[in-house]
Formats: sequence, structure tokens, C-alpha cells
Amino acid sequence: MTQPSLSQANKQPSPKTSGPSVSLEQWSMFITVVEEGSFQAAADKLLKSQSSISYAIQKMQQGLGVKVFEHKGRKAVLTDAGQLMLQRAKDLIHAASAAEKAAADFAVGWEPQIGLVLNDMFPKPILYSALAEFGQQCPQTRLEVYIEVLSGIDDKLRNGEAQVGINNMIPSGMVGEPIIEMEFVRVAHPNHPLHHLGRAIHHSDMKLHRQIVIRDSGNYRRENRGFLGSDQRWTVPNMFESLALLKQGFGSGVLARSIAQPAIDTGDLKELDIDGGGSMSSNLHLIFADKANTGPAAQLLAKLLKEAAKNDKSGRM
Repeated sequence: MTQPSLSQANKQPSPKTSGPSVSLEQWSMFITVVEEGSFQAAADKLLKSQSSISYAIQKMQQGLGVKVFEHKGRKAVLTDAGQLMLQRAKDLIHAASAAEKAAADFAVGWEPQIGLVLNDMFPKPILYSALAEFGQQCPQTRLEVYIEVLSGIDDKLRNGEAQVGINNMIPSGMVGEPIIEMEFVRVAHPNHPLHHLGRAIHHSDMKLHRQIVIRDSGNYRRENRGFLGSDQRWTVPNMFESLALLKQGFGSGVLARSIAQPAIDTGDLKELDIDGGGSMSSNLHLIFADKANTGPAAQLLAKLLKEAAKNDKSGRM
């Protein structure tokens, strides 16, 4: 069998590589030519010779197998393929810049992902203010936000899904500090029988009527917020569902003042005149699952939450 000569072997097509045929630098030059309007202007912008720009675009077109520019007189204009490639090129440069930014963030210690678990009554304006700033300062860190009730916050902190939490109780073994003070009121629809006893309401009176309570979202321990021992009990997943039922006159229940006040102002709800006082207050705490090993992104989020709570003017009390 005759062996191919060296010259014949050299003419064999080389296998196509799996990598891209066009470099990021070529894509960047292509974008600059379009934005500056000419090869010479692009060369001036990039501090390169016009011939180097022209050669890079020529090699780019060879690699793509299509022309991205065509000459009309002395001007180079985009072809239809060039118009399509322009947006793709911008997407590539943006993705490359984002990847470099992510690498830079991780190099200084930003976590790739963190979790935040919140009590359902934590005021949303404070949360949104903190998240807006966090998104600006730490855009590459993925954030998981969980809304839980009672021991559900503990579960997320203990199983590692969340590094930072906000709740009224600090789980044993964890570190926390007050972030805001919340007032709670026991309310019912104005037509509820408890409003028409003609005297202050006793806790024994409350047990004779249906109560709307909040279900514990924890996996292991079950508690009920606002329960006074009535056999007539409806359980709902959060305060906002409780608010909806209370406004319909289905029972009495405890709500955060910030959640109840709009309905009180419109006359949809009324505070119950309870002997000994119907309102209560409690601190919500900012909690670290493991403060000694909390990363910089989680620490930043905690700091921003504290600042947003301090600057909040909504009036929770």
C-alpha cells in the first residue's frame, strides 16, 4: 500500500478545534469600529495601527465564514450578518466582564451564595431598601430569601440554608441583636361580639370565640402565635392571611401594628378593649447562624439591614 508523501499529508484538512474561532479582543475591536464609525477612528481609540485593526477584522471574518462589513465608497458598513454579530459581540463582552468581576469578588472573599430568613412580619420596606443596596454592592452573590414563621426561622439557620435571620427569639447557641421593636395588637371586625360586651374583655371571654392563629412553619416544633386556648381555632400560614380573615369578621387575632393599622384606619378592624391592655411589644433580632464564620457578603447584608431599619420612618409602634 502506497504511503502518502509529506507534501500530500500536509494538504490534509486539519481537524476543527472545539474552541471559538474569534477572540474576545477581536470582538472588542469589531464593536469599537462600529461605535467609532471607521477603522482609523477605532485605531485611534485603541491606540493601535489601522492595519492591525483591519487584519483583526479580516481574521475574524475568516473565522466566522461571513462578512461583517462591506465597503460602500470609502465607508465600511455592517452587513446583515454584522448586525446580528454586533449584539452577540456585546453580549460576549458583557459576559466576560461579569465573569471577571465575579472572580475579583470571590478573590476578596465574597460568597457565591448566601441565605436570609425572615419572620413574616418583618416590614417589607426595610427589607427592600437593604436588598436594593446589597444588589449594588454585591451583584455576583446569589441570594436566597426565605419567609418563615416561629421555629421555621430556627430551622433555616440550623440547617445552613440561611446565614442571617430575623426573628423575635434568638435560637440557643446563636448570636443576635435587636434590630427593630414591633408592637402587636389584638383586633377583630367592628361587628364582632367581643366589641359589644359593654365592659373590658377578659381572657376568658376570648376563649368563647373563634381565634385566628398563625401556623408554625418549622419542621420539628409546632407553636401557634396568638392562641389563647379556644376550641374554635382557624390556623393560617402568615399574618397577611390572618389579616384577610379578620377583616371578614371570622374571628379575633393578634397582628403586628404595622400590618393592622391600615385596616384600623379604614374601620375594617378595631382594637379589642382587653382588661389589662391589648397591645404588646417585642424586639425583632438580627441573628447570625455562626457569627465567627460569617462571610463578608452575609456581613454586608446584615449591616445594610440594620442601617435600613435605623433609617426607616414608617412608624411601626
